[in-house]
Amino acid sequence: MPSWIWTNGAIVRQLCAAGDIEQARAIGDRLIALQEADGGWVVRSDYTVTEEIPVVAPNDSAYIANNACVELYKATGDETYLHAARKCAAWIMECARPDGLVWTGYDRRTGTWLKEHTIVDTGFTAGLFARLVTITGDAKYREFLERFVARFIELFYDPATQCFATSVDASDMRVGGRFARGQAWALEGLIPAYEALQSEPIKQVAAANVAAIIDQQLSNGGWAYNFDKAYLGEDCKGVSVLAKALLDWDRTHPNAPARRAAQKALDWCIARTSVSGESAGGIFSFNSEGAVVHNYYTRTAFVYSSAYALECCEALAANG
Repeated sequence: MPSWIWTNGAIVRQLCAAGDIEQARAIGDRLIALQEADGGWVVRSDYTVTEEIPVVAPNDSAYIANNACVELYKATGDETYLHAARKCAAWIMECARPDGLVWTGYDRRTGTWLKEHTIVDTGFTAGLFARLVTITGDAKYREFLERFVARFIELFYDPATQCFATSVDASDMRVGGRFARGQAWALEGLIPAYEALQSEPIKQVAAANVAAIIDQQLSNGGWAYNFDKAYLGEDCKGVSVLAKALLDWDRTHPNAPARRAAQKALDWCIARTSVSGESAGGIFSFNSEGAVVHNYYTRTAFVYSSAYALECCEALAANG
């Protein structure tokens, strides 16, 4: 899926962690060349029956800025990468919703924002601002981060289930049930936000969500694509992402159950990794990813899942 350029952020992050800075810079420099003048990225293409919709998305742009640009700045000290990340952050702050949340995306074809629903993936927007708070100490990033996280939790988090909804509609009503990978995307923003802000309410939500994720883990180590709809299959690209979220929480608050669950998830990934042919390296399972491949119950794999799995391998090995 060449249009999904945002996923390259995960690859750059993994390459930086592995010390392959040359390859990480090659991808990062290409991403910067694709950055829009206003600071965002055309991160993916959505499709109608007849045409392609190029989407500029604040959350996915933040993902690139955080995982590619900030990581490369940390690894190299090159201000070019920090400038690109700050440029993206400035655009997000300018185009955010009045309440501090961000829209799902901007249709470059028609010049309109996509407002029918806002997806839980917007949660990882917080990761960029948390990193910029830590790196720069700039008060405007802290202020935006606090507003964004407070509104995100208010709209998406359900205290009864200790999970985040898949999306909110145009009226900000929760819809879609407990999308498994969405819990990880929420934590990918909330954990660094907690680290930057040391907010007790964020800590309590993150801790409860981690416990819910562990509780929902299947006996084989995977997770259902949707916690409420197991018949949709196991999440072909989300198990390693959930595992890394658990390890990130364990780094912040040492947590033996989270480490054990992450190890089981990594074992699930390894058992489902293709080892030969064109699919080598892909982590496969059957599930209902119709929005991606337009064919329900298709066996698919995604490169960024492998990047997350490799990071989990390193983190678990480092902890013995």
